[in-house]
Amino acid sequence: MPRDLESAKATLDAMPPLSKEPTASSSSPPPDHPLPLYRVPTTFIEDRFKKMKDLHPYALLLSQDDLDECDWLEHAAFEPHEAASREKLEYRLSVCGELCSGLFSSGYATTSGKLGELIRSRKFPSIDSSDSDRRKVLLGHVIATKHTAPVVTDDSMDFAKDWKTKYQLAPPVGHNEDGETICLHSLGVHPNFQGKGLGKVLLQGWTQRMRDAGIGKRIALICHEQFIPFYEGAGYTKIGPSKCQYGGGGWFDMVLEFDEAPKGDLDF
Repeated sequence: MPRDLESAKATLDAMPPLSKEPTASSSSPPPDHPLPLYRVPTTFIEDRFKKMKDLHPYALLLSQDDLDECDWLEHAAFEPHEAASREKLEYRLSVCGELCSGLFSSGYATTSGKLGELIRSRKFPSIDSSDSDRRKVLLGHVIATKHTAPVVTDDSMDFAKDWKTKYQLAPPVGHNEDGETICLHSLGVHPNFQGKGLGKVLLQGWTQRMRDAGIGKRIALICHEQFIPFYEGAGYTKIGPSKCQYGGGGWFDMVLEFDEAPKGDLDF
């Protein structure tokens, strides 16, 4: 028998017999599925991703061009006394936008569900000039800076009010280019889309990007006690009560040291 036929016969002999019964793995997604989420068959998508499948979310770096959308989202996602001011967002997006990420979707005023309702509620930017009716919607964002302290402090939360005229690479407050701590200040998802796993996806992707970029030794953040399990599930460690008095205090310090994190993809 020719060698190629012998090889084919051996392959066929090694295959399990055909059956109409589903195999045990038929309900699990193939590893490292190459298709984008919106094209993966529903039976192959984890339950947490099924909730966001119709949104077709995608991530982009943020810049000062996204100020209006970030200001809108920040004040929709957080209580007024905890939301960053427009001036502070402008500062962070301008001086260190490379540390900030947004999770977007797009649609039309005729889109069904909560996405369409939101698009009809205010004017969103067009996705591009060739399709001016299709709107780009910011679903969630991560806003961050760098600082020299190992945890988030009130100084790292602040910003120099004269930064536009007297910008410094290493100011006493705000973003410090020499800092080795990446301070996560805002992880927010619009209330209409909370509970769909978007925050986890956004945090996971952003954390991985920060570690791979090699621009710091750790990520630090402050959160309220009820959110500690969420961040612990993402690999962050609770340090203890924070000295930070921003927004009235009552925070806990959380830190992810890159040299202690798993070497593979960060996951939940």
